[in-house]
Amino acid sequence: MKKLFCCSIAAIFFCSIMFAANSFAFHHEGVDWVYQGSSVAESDPHLKHFVWETARPPYGPFDTIALHRYVHQKHEWIGDPYSPAKDRRKVLFIIPGTWDRGQPKGSDPNISENWFFAANGYDVYSMEFRTGYIPNLAYAQFQEFGLGDALKATADWTYGVFREDIKVCVDLVKGISRVHKLFLAGRSRGGMQMWMYAAKYWKQDLKGLISLDGGGPYVLVWPAKQTSQKKFEANVAALKANGPYQSEVSGYEAAQFAGAVPFAKTTVGGPLPPVAALTFPPGTPPDKAQMNYVSDLIAYGAYYAWGAGMVTNYYKPYPDGAGETYMDREVLVGIESNFTRYWPSIQTTETNAMTYYADCPYLDYDDTAEVDLPIIFFASEFGCTTMGACFNPSSPVPPGASVAARTASTDVTSIILTGFGHLDVYAGTHALEMVKQPVLEWMNDRLK
Repeated sequence: MKKLFCCSIAAIFFCSIMFAANSFAFHHEGVDWVYQGSSVAESDPHLKHFVWETARPPYGPFDTIALHRYVHQKHEWIGDPYSPAKDRRKVLFIIPGTWDRGQPKGSDPNISENWFFAANGYDVYSMEFRTGYIPNLAYAQFQEFGLGDALKATADWTYGVFREDIKVCVDLVKGISRVHKLFLAGRSRGGMQMWMYAAKYWKQDLKGLISLDGGGPYVLVWPAKQTSQKKFEANVAALKANGPYQSEVSGYEAAQFAGAVPFAKTTVGGPLPPVAALTFPPGTPPDKAQMNYVSDLIAYGAYYAWGAGMVTNYYKPYPDGAGETYMDREVLVGIESNFTRYWPSIQTTETNAMTYYADCPYLDYDDTAEVDLPIIFFASEFGCTTMGACFNPSSPVPPGASVAARTASTDVTSIILTGFGHLDVYAGTHALEMVKQPVLEWMNDRLK
């Protein structure tokens, strides 16, 4: 009886701590983080998800970020958000990509890197960018709802601003997990941000870099096509004067609708189009391109968005498979319906300015020449042709251009995923054995 009473008191005490964590800010490294709560994976009650939020300068209506933690803990109930990493060698931070979120839709480890690495012994963190806190309004509605000035202020959401947002997240990660250095991964544009973070903070924070169809280990240097500082400054001035301040992901409303009712026979604004009304580029496979449900329309749009198969090779059968293609339709809809609506246009302007430089002289983002960390890089066919995956010192380049190593690292692994579309790298039907498992083995081989 006495033992039962003590256990009850302990449970009440623990719940009180959790209530307090939800009610008061946790002050860390000069930042007030507010604990938002926890959840567990549907597939495994020992896999926990914890969330914190904090406001960021200049503290406008949308200037908030979140930190997500994914970790395996033995107890099956609410868990302990502040417990140190069980193995302090195994801490991983994953930077999301454009329009991406730090919290995936669902908790299937076969689909989500966050849950997969947590299920395999890693303390995994990700984040929600400020874009996750922009209201779900059509662009023209911001002025109507009195948010025009707040939207205009997002023209200052540069890569430098987001890099410092990542930094305060990494500092909290180090404090919670009790580590000095961690692995850093980047998905898509998050791979670019990974390099930018490494350029400034690699010595104090990082032990390895994992680029998931983001920037490659080599860059194409082409002086004739480089953007001058004068032209860049003019582009920034025009953007700040005229907008658009945020770029909207294509098909956002249709994807949201598909996520809610994937088997609807209509979509936002009208009926589904007949197959005869769809345009198939020459030489691309029209099989499975039938509009029975709104999910089919989303899959069709994703397949052709950047050129056949470049976003996802949804229609093409996987070689030597059992009839599956490179992407499952419901998984694809889950990814697209989880996107944020907007992304800062200023960052695209900065991306264009850095293109064709090894180190842009007027932006401090890509000075990575001294970075000496183990690197692993995965590239889809899209990434291969646009992000430097296929560049190496001996590869053919256009006249007047050259290839430069991005870092000083001598431990570089590049993996080209032939046939994979961009999203197939993260959640395709064979992403588990072709991407996630190799990353796990690569990290395990570099624990120290």
